[in-house]
Amino acid sequence: MSNTTRPHLVPVYTAARGIVEGPSIRLSEGSTTLGREDGTGVLSFDGDTLVSRRHARIAVTSDPWRVTVEDLQSKNGTFVNGRPIETLGLVDGDLIRLGQSIFVVRWRSRSEDPASDIGGRAPMQGRMRAEIERIDPHVRRVLMYGSEGCVFDDAVAAVHRRFNPEGRLWVCDGATVSQTELDEALHRSNTVVLHLSNTSSEMLAHALKSPMAPVVVTIPAKPSEWGVAFDDTAAPMFDRTVRIPRLTERREDLLGLLQAALGEDSPPLTIDLIETLLIYGWPGDVTELIEVASELRIRGAGLDALVTELVTPRLRGRRTGRLPPEDPKTEVDMRRPLPSKPDLEGLLTIHQGNVDAIASVLGRSRMQVLAWVRHYGLDEEGGS
Repeated sequence: MSNTTRPHLVPVYTAARGIVEGPSIRLSEGSTTLGREDGTGVLSFDGDTLVSRRHARIAVTSDPWRVTVEDLQSKNGTFVNGRPIETLGLVDGDLIRLGQSIFVVRWRSRSEDPASDIGGRAPMQGRMRAEIERIDPHVRRVLMYGSEGCVFDDAVAAVHRRFNPEGRLWVCDGATVSQTELDEALHRSNTVVLHLSNTSSEMLAHALKSPMAPVVVTIPAKPSEWGVAFDDTAAPMFDRTVRIPRLTERREDLLGLLQAALGEDSPPLTIDLIETLLIYGWPGDVTELIEVASELRIRGAGLDALVTELVTPRLRGRRTGRLPPEDPKTEVDMRRPLPSKPDLEGLLTIHQGNVDAIASVLGRSRMQVLAWVRHYGLDEEGGS
């Protein structure tokens, strides 16, 4: 980590406020107790009855900065990246859950980024924002790249505003546009966008050599995967290169993106579903997030809450961890060890009290599911 950065807790979700999009909390050197007994703001855990009075302790040391979390024998446990812990050293990007409150650990230079038309709290989003802020009307060629499934629309619009906020943005569909139409667009537009996935080498070279409108080229792949359509002769022709962060690098922004895709009238998400989505690997990036939101909206219509089971078929078997996936100790099993009461109520409703079907979905025995039903005081029809 840079010498100018220090550890912060970024609030993502709390029982009282729901999805949180405010500034991060700088962690002071020394020991901080988390729980309902002390704390202000989001660290007061208002309304979170699953958080103990003295739930966990965070210890911070400097030179270099190190952060450790310790569970203080809380009733409901402390979780990091979906797994219960007793004591654990934390790294940038780790996800901490206490009760129904979730935080992301980040090394940041400040608690809040400057105001911008480009949203997002994740550090990698901040780097992208800084690159875009360097673009001015004198820049003529911009290359944008991201992972498969990333969405370029907001970043492209931000670049266009730096070129000419009142001008015309023209997106070229290389599969159907002729060179004559491209020439016309280069003369009449203020920004021309070419997606390399459907643009020929000849069309790309022609646009990059044009002295007319600024050109933005997007590539949904890593630089090493650009292929023959983008060679060493084209790369030097760009004035700026902008990398679109992966969704897994934006844990603190994910719930806001999901809520925007779900719509304002969608049922609330259970804490188990929230945690599952935050630790999921998202191989399809933002495009997959939009698909998941669509599935939740359709399959969750009429429910009081959106539960994990609605998207379990898609997420099952996908794992992520802070270390390489071949190390089983750092993998995150997408099956939750204990479903919450709303999750279990939702499953009973969806499966009409069929305990065998619920056991199959959760990968648990029938007797275990019945034990959970009794634990929460439910009957097999989903009522209390």
